[in-house]
Amino acid sequence: MLLALDVGNTDTVVGLFKGPILFFHKRVPSQKLNNFLKKKTFFNHVDSAIVSSVVPALDPLIRKILQKRKIKRIIFVTHRLNLPISLKVDRPQEVGADRIVNNSGAFVKYGGPLLVIDLGTATTIDYLDSRGAYLGGVIIPGLKISAQALFERAAKLPPVALEFSPKILGTNTVSQMQSGLVQGYVAMLEGMITKIQKEIKKRPKIIITGGLGFLISPHLSYKNTFDPFLTLRGLELLSRNPSVRK
Repeated sequence: MLLALDVGNTDTVVGLFKGPILFFHKRVPSQKLNNFLKKKTFFNHVDSAIVSSVVPALDPLIRKILQKRKIKRIIFVTHRLNLPISLKVDRPQEVGADRIVNNSGAFVKYGGPLLVIDLGTATTIDYLDSRGAYLGGVIIPGLKISAQALFERAAKLPPVALEFSPKILGTNTVSQMQSGLVQGYVAMLEGMITKIQKEIKKRPKIIITGGLGFLISPHLSYKNTFDPFLTLRGLELLSRNPSVRK
C-alpha cells in the first residue's frame, strides 16, 4: 500500500493507494500532520510512501515518523527524479515539488500543451508544451491570502465566506467583498490566461486543481477541467519509477 502526502503551507492532503486505486483521502492542517500520522493505525499496512513538500522545516519530522512506521521505501519529490516532463527553466532545483507532481500528472493524463493552475495557499500557473517541457509559470498570492490581507488591513471590513457572488455590483458590504474577492480573482485569472496565450501564441488545455479550484473553475469563461485529485494521482505516478538522475 502506498501513502501519498502533499504537504502544503496551510494543509496537507493525505492519500492511500492500492495499486493505482485511490481509496482514502483526507485534508489535514499541516501543523497537525504530526499527530495525524502518529495516530492512524492503518498506516501499519503501508510499505511505501511518497512525499511532495513545500515546507522544508517539516521534512525531517515526516521522514522520522515514516521510518518509525517501518515503511520500506520513502521518496521525497525533487527535480532530480526521473520525470515524464522536462524542466526547461533557469533553475530546475527551485521548482516546487507540488508543481513537479501536478505538471507530471497533468501531462501524462491530458497531454500537452497545457496550462496547469493550482489554487492553493499560493496560486500557480504553469505552461507545458506538447512535448512535456515546462517552460515557465506564474506565482500569485492565493485567494485566502488576499482575503486575509483585506480583513487585517481594513478595520471596518469583516471576514466573509469565500462564495461566488452572481452580481458584480453588491448591495451590501458582505456581497461587495465577496464580489471583489471571488469575481475579482476570476477576472484576474482570465486576464492572465489571455496574456499567456498571446505570449506563447497557443491555446493550451487548462487544468485546474487545488483546494479552491472547485470555487473558481465553474466561473471561468475559458473551457477548463477541474481535477481535484491531480496531485495525489501525480504522486502515485511518480512512485512507480522513483529512480534519481545523477
